[in-house]
Amino acid sequence: MANLEALLKREAQAEVDAIISEAKSRASEIVADAKEDAANLTSQRERTAENQHEALIVRGKSAAQLEASSLKLRTQHELVENAFDGAREQIDALIKDKKRYQEVLPKLLDEVLESLGDSKVASVIVNPSDKKLISDALKERGVDAGVETDKSVHGGVRVKTQTNVMVSNSLTARLEAARDELASDVSQTLFAS
Repeated sequence: MANLEALLKREAQAEVDAIISEAKSRASEIVADAKEDAANLTSQRERTAENQHEALIVRGKSAAQLEASSLKLRTQHELVENAFDGAREQIDALIKDKKRYQEVLPKLLDEVLESLGDSKVASVIVNPSDKKLISDALKERGVDAGVETDKSVHGGVRVKTQTNVMVSNSLTARLEAARDELASDVSQTLFAS
């Protein structure tokens, strides 16, 4: 019986050893799978974090570029406005310089008269300070028309025909009419790369 007992113990121990060996093997597989899963998960999270980091950098660069573009456009606009303010100041200085202005105003009148062709002029409307100059210019040109004054007319003339067509020609209006084209030229000149 002692032999049987020893044999059973050995068989039981062999079975226990086989179970333990299988459990250790299975545990090693589970640990290896868990390590692989953990490594994959870590790698995936690192890639996700890296992608998010790169996306943040791209967004940051885009925001900075937009801000820089906006600042450049504002600066361009301000400088173009300053250029037009300077041009208006030059026009005002010309108007105040009676000698130079006496040469310019009749030319503005001539341009309107030429554009009207055969249309009869009923009246010429000017700033009160320009009434005498325009009256003299009309006499020199043989145009029989009344001269009216209006303080809103500045640096030019408004001509009314007998058919009630009104044609204006002033330095500031001409500057404003050419504004879009000039603004592009001024901007290009100021910001040529």
